[in-house]
Amino acid sequence: MRHNKEKYGLPLAVWVVCEVWDFGTLSTLYDGMSEADQDAISSQYNISNGRIFASWLRSLNYLRNVCAHHSRLWNRNIVDQPKLPPVTQVPSLAPFHNDPQRQARPFMLLCMTQHLMKIINPSSSWGKRLKALLEGEFPGLAHLNLGLDRMGVDDDWKTRDW
Repeated sequence: MRHNKEKYGLPLAVWVVCEVWDFGTLSTLYDGMSEADQDAISSQYNISNGRIFASWLRSLNYLRNVCAHHSRLWNRNIVDQPKLPPVTQVPSLAPFHNDPQRQARPFMLLCMTQHLMKIINPSSSWGKRLKALLEGEFPGLAHLNLGLDRMGVDDDWKTRDW
């Protein structure tokens, strides 16, 4: 920013300023955009309705904040739940349609993140690493009658395209 301010002066270009925004600021900016602009951006992620994508950004910002502050996530209720696009647009979210309990849990947000990662960076191993973490490193809590189902995992979560 200093370089651009000294070399080009004020006002700073939006592509310079957005480098210092946090995710919440980006989400708020997107939320204030016109519907046509929201739709144009969300369509790049295979979601035709920009307001649905705005709800994703808000929910992912919440997820990011929970993680950044090292809070308990695995069985947390997601209060500001994202809206779901039609199953035809994001088939990986089909198990969450018509299931309010699963919609209120963090696993759906992790599946949304994987959907976005496959578009943003198709070679990312994020999904595979998440699956490995849940399969092998998640603490065994069966003796407390607790498990991944409290996270909102669906029955076929292991066979997903991670």
